[in-house]
Amino acid sequence: MVCIMSDDAYVRDFKFRPFEGTYRGRIWRIWTVAWFNMTHQWHRSRVFKILIIFTIFILILPNMFLFSGIEELLKIKTANEIVEDHLWDTVRDFARFQVMITSIDETDPIFDTGYSIIMLIGVVMMGAGLISDDLKYKVSEIYDSKIDRYEYLLGKYGSLLIFGNLFYTFPCVLEWILLIVGIGGSVDLLAALPVLCGVILFTEILTLVLSSIILVFSSLTQRRLYAGLFAFMFFLSSTIVVQSLTGQTEAFHPIMYLDFFTVLSVFSYILAGEISVLYYANAPEGIIFDLTGLAGTLVIPTILLFIVGGLLISSYRVIWRNSHI
Repeated sequence: MVCIMSDDAYVRDFKFRPFEGTYRGRIWRIWTVAWFNMTHQWHRSRVFKILIIFTIFILILPNMFLFSGIEELLKIKTANEIVEDHLWDTVRDFARFQVMITSIDETDPIFDTGYSIIMLIGVVMMGAGLISDDLKYKVSEIYDSKIDRYEYLLGKYGSLLIFGNLFYTFPCVLEWILLIVGIGGSVDLLAALPVLCGVILFTEILTLVLSSIILVFSSLTQRRLYAGLFAFMFFLSSTIVVQSLTGQTEAFHPIMYLDFFTVLSVFSYILAGEISVLYYANAPEGIIFDLTGLAGTLVIPTILLFIVGGLLISSYRVIWRNSHI
């Protein structure tokens, strides 16, 4: 096999082992693609390592301040309430950009981007080249000789899922453990476990949404830089577009959920058991979303729309449209 490339360093990362007379299952092949691409992206740049370390640091730092005043806080809330509130407040920062969703009883909402802008840069950098690099360096023969196209695509999704668990889920699990240890024996572990499970579910859904959209842009161009830039611009502009479309709307409208940051934020409150939230996009006093009505009913279908839509577009580009990956 001959690959015509200006730089063959990318192809040299592909290695074959001698045939041993056994065939691996489909799950193994998908995992192999996912792990190979994850490790390749990990080793090619130090930025990923720095971002992960920095992310863990900024997530853990607030705990230090929390523990310094834990005795006074325990006079106001129970230990389990502290764990739940602090963990959900942290994870909501992952999906906060411009539009702010808060609970009804929030007296002093903070209008900022949380950690989302930093983490968004990290996941875009990780995923932008997953398909575009293969298009650029024309390595289709390497993949096609071993796996099917849908296994290839699922492997690419798997790479981002691995990274998402490392980047989003692991820090949350670590923080949950730190909260349990730092607050002391007054925490009911059985009551605290559902909080952790809800947070993990949220980070997995968040990763799926981001992965689906990023892989669409990665499949549209042969340039990693363009794929990353267009994906990042799409993430940032969606909020602005939705705000302009809703104008001075003073009630919930389904179009508000076209901003995936909004629908993900609302989803986090549903998982936490809230029945209503405030939406601060256009109205200064906020718009009440009744999560027991249409605003809550549309959350899951809208999230599925982002995930399935991204999967269908990237499938079309990789499996049916492109004769070469």
